[in-house]
Amino acid sequence: MKRERGFTLLEILVVLSLLGVLIGLLGTFVLNATASQARADLYATRLDEVRGAQRFLRAAISQALPLATDVSQAKAPRFIGAADQLVFVAPLPDSLGGGLYQQRISSSEHRLQVRFARLMGQVLLPVGEVQLLLDDVQQMSFSYRGLSPQAQDSGWLAAWPWPERLPRQVRIQAHLQGPLPWVTEEINLRLDLAGEVGSE
Repeated sequence: MKRERGFTLLEILVVLSLLGVLIGLLGTFVLNATASQARADLYATRLDEVRGAQRFLRAAISQALPLATDVSQAKAPRFIGAADQLVFVAPLPDSLGGGLYQQRISSSEHRLQVRFARLMGQVLLPVGEVQLLLDDVQQMSFSYRGLSPQAQDSGWLAAWPWPERLPRQVRIQAHLQGPLPWVTEEINLRLDLAGEVGSE
């Protein structure tokens, strides 16, 4: 009767070693795939945050109105534009409550944020806390372009020198933390200011 040949100890050790290598490779692949998926999820989340902030800025700034909130001043400011903040009155969509609001958009301490105050007649009523639009902002600057009181193109300015008038465009440049770039925004104000040309 012929005896069946079994596995030797050496063959078993070789097989176990190969299995260990395969399991190690599979574990590394799974870990790398999980890490890649996590990075992709973070990138997608960050992209949504940036796009959401840009959509809000475009919608809010483009609808700025030449409304003063302090009638006690002879030339009350209607639009305050600095390198790190801008203040103006614009409507909010019905989905956010509607009505006219003074909106103070600012960039400080690596945060882009907005504070709302409801305009009721000539009275401003603060609404809630400062709202975060985007965090991890390494640097952000606003610049402005429009017509001077003498109807001359101002070119791009780091600060808007005529607060009783609206600019025609607002540019937003930024550097964000991480690999996602900020695409420079140049927002046109929808209001036709042709009637203000030459006004003091």
